[in-house]
Amino acid sequence: MLRLATVMGVGAVVGYAVESGNALLALIAVVAGIAILKLLESKTIVEDERTHLISGKASRVTLQIFGMVIAITGAIILALKNEMKCIGYTLAYLACVLLVVYLISYGYYSRKYA
Repeated sequence: MLRLATVMGVGAVVGYAVESGNALLALIAVVAGIAILKLLESKTIVEDERTHLISGKASRVTLQIFGMVIAITGAIILALKNEMKCIGYTLAYLACVLLVVYLISYGYYSRKYA
């Protein structure tokens, strides 16, 4: 209940700050809200092997889908040869960066847990 009240309060303050054009007030409200939510966070951790397995599988599928979507979208934009060519190159490079980060982290964890 306190979490909901905190989120509602932060939302109200940020809404007021946006309406009045006060970016500092919005920033202070968000930081204060995060701090309050951290203080209200329960100290008990409810995780087991199943949770870690599901999280790992979900992360991997998300990474695969996102990588495929940005690579295909970048290739389509580049194939159209219009004024959005730089966006196509950006998406293609981001797909490459995503692949390199995945390969580095996979190599690290395969050595760590081997």
